Amino acid sequence: MFRLLISLASLVVVSTVVGSRLPEPELTGGIISSWGMFPSAAFISTPALSYCGAAVIHPDFVLTLAQCVYDESRQVTLQSNLIEVVAGDIKIIPASFGRQQRSVQEVIVHQNYTGYNYNNDIALLRVDKPFEVPSNSVEMGTRRRIIVPNGAVCQCPGWGVQRSTSIDQVEIVQKYLSVDVLDRDACNEVDVHGGLVRESMICAGNLYQNPNAACSGNLGSPLYCDDELTGLLSFGANCGLANDPPVYTQIRFFNSWIDEHIERNE
Repeated sequence: MFRLLISLASLVVVSTVVGSRLPEPELTGGIISSWGMFPSAAFISTPALSYCGAAVIHPDFVLTLAQCVYDESRQVTLQSNLIEVVAGDIKIIPASFGRQQRSVQEVIVHQNYTGYNYNNDIALLRVDKPFEVPSNSVEMGTRRRIIVPNGAVCQCPGWGVQRSTSIDQVEIVQKYLSVDVLDRDACNEVDVHGGLVRESMICAGNLYQNPNAACSGNLGSPLYCDDELTGLLSFGANCGLANDPPVYTQIRFFNSWIDEHIERNE
């Protein structure tokens, strides 16, 4: 059985260059990923967020959070030409040969997204040029379509960047965490969540203090269970603090919406 997936890369990406602005703190702890472990894992960069996780699900589309494609006011959706997508690389610095970078042509945010409670926190991005798939470094993620049982162990890949890291001294390599899927009712009993965790979400990670966890820079990171794309980290990224478990948008609840928009564009 698989595990869960956390955070992806982080520095600002502009055209073909990874910029010098450091991201918010990323994944803490974890095990270094090997090539090919998470070939659908990607990330986006915008003027508002130096990094937000994503996943390749089609040669022309990546899936990410709705909250990742809003400007700093959190009120206005960003213009597509302000969003860059990077896939096919387990290193941020230096870039690897297998990296595929794309501009975005269209942003499709779920029509019922509400930012104050993260409901329907999902968006599709259509890229300007199809990803080369399958390749040695990029493959389309298989979306989860059935329930993940409580206690299932999932995987979550990301980059272990800390705020104090000097960009001139690091090689940023993808790592991954193992996390347990938690009972939704137990997550809602935690004061900080207070009923926010809906059926269209999945809770996975630490209820107690844990040195291996997602941080604030990990939003949008994909969750993989049984090697299937199961979720995108929406809130609860706390660097391992107790009583604030990570909560993901649950992909299986949005498969019809995803299929509809992909078919419409085809």
